Amino acid sequence: MTNPSVFALLVPHPDDTLAALAYALYKQHEIETYAAIVAQTGRPPTPDDVENFERAATTPVCLAMYQKQADSFMTAFLDATLDAKRAKIQAEFTNTAIGRQLAAIQAELRARRGPLGLLRDVGANLGVNVLTILLIAALVFGYRLLDDGLDRLSLRTGVTQHKPPSSVDDAAQN
Repeated sequence: MTNPSVFALLVPHPDDTLAALAYALYKQHEIETYAAIVAQTGRPPTPDDVENFERAATTPVCLAMYQKQADSFMTAFLDATLDAKRAKIQAEFTNTAIGRQLAAIQAELRARRGPLGLLRDVGANLGVNVLTILLIAALVFGYRLLDDGLDRLSLRTGVTQHKPPSSVDDAAQN
């Protein structure tokens, strides 16, 4: 009773699992349709009923519907399988030393969140910036002081006979 062309239309390659699922959906639709005919009429489907069903089921719209349903079922199956696998891997990972360390780090980060944690982090960053500026200023002014000290030392020891012009001294004299 089954039109062999339905299988050929839905399953072009024998290794195509998605196409085989589409054919299974066609068979499920066929069984449900014949059961509805029996329930409504009290008799098994006639050859005309079977021919009408197969004609309707092999339209491009129906074939596309079977394929879309198969794709939806396969996607839902794969999503559920991957979610279960992800949960299993995550549960196994949390039991490892690295997982426990990661959980401790995440807990510490959660504890830092909020207004107090934000203020603490901003304060720490500002402190580091101020210390960096002070260090740079100390290096610049320290170098200048060292240079002036070395100039004075060279004058006192006689290494240099004349005092080099200084922009600070010149500005003070004018």
